[in-house]
Amino acid sequence: MRAACLSALLLGTAADPPGVQIIFEGVRMDRYPVRGRDVAAVRAALDAARVRDEQDGTMVEAYTHGRIHWTWTAPARHNAPCHPEAITIRYSATTRLPYLAEPDPLPELAQAWRLYALNLERHETQHLERIRRALPRLAEAIAAAPCTGADAAGAVVLDEIRADGRAYDAETEHGRREGAVFPPPRTTERRQDD
Repeated sequence: MRAACLSALLLGTAADPPGVQIIFEGVRMDRYPVRGRDVAAVRAALDAARVRDEQDGTMVEAYTHGRIHWTWTAPARHNAPCHPEAITIRYSATTRLPYLAEPDPLPELAQAWRLYALNLERHETQHLERIRRALPRLAEAIAAAPCTGADAAGAVVLDEIRADGRAYDAETEHGRREGAVFPPPRTTERRQDD
């Protein structure tokens, strides 16, 4: 999926809560080449290119790391409770994905790669979408807290966002349960005749 498509997804259509500005600064795509003339060679190249996921330590072929920063101002009212105003949340991400760097792959390899790459990109895009959907909740937590506890309230929601990403990866086995497996499993129908 191209970064422009990811940007459109993350910008969403919902309005920011009052007094809040959520700014999506983009996705940096970190694509790395995978070479091999057959399925076994590509599988070996993917295995060699794996990196450790910083959230749970699993060796992975792709990841999405979001970066969230916020600022707010304190009202200039004296003798009144202080609650954050003019909250700005900035969000950006890096997504690491492989690409098949073979100029003319065999049809079986090309088909297997297309299915794998599609499912892997969908999984990583879902990480981005889950973070995007949580940002209004982050803003609400900051806005509801007194000024002295606003950043701590934001940190609690940030920890929840990270936990949600870990839970999503555990639930999907880092996308494998969503079809992000190379080579894709073959489905064979078997009939039993009595």
